[in-house]
Amino acid sequence: MAHAWVGLYEMTPDVMPIIGPAAGCDGFYLLAGFSGHGFQHSPAAGRVLADLIAGLDPGLDLSRFACDRLRAGTRTAERHFV
Repeated sequence: MAHAWVGLYEMTPDVMPIIGPAAGCDGFYLLAGFSGHGFQHSPAAGRVLADLIAGLDPGLDLSRFACDRLRAGTRTAERHFV
């Protein structure tokens, strides 16, 4: 073997990211599960999460990205999955 590469490709079951507070863990926020698009979305997603942490209105409805959607079964699948 002359060359190898390993990387993580994180995905949630519905292929949608998790953005916001972790359920049941006060003060812990998540920004994960971008299924390979994290680098592209990181500037905007980071700004949204920073607003949440600072107690500011991010200007978006983030309910579809909530962590507890996976446990509650209210997932919405990504229509344009790559």
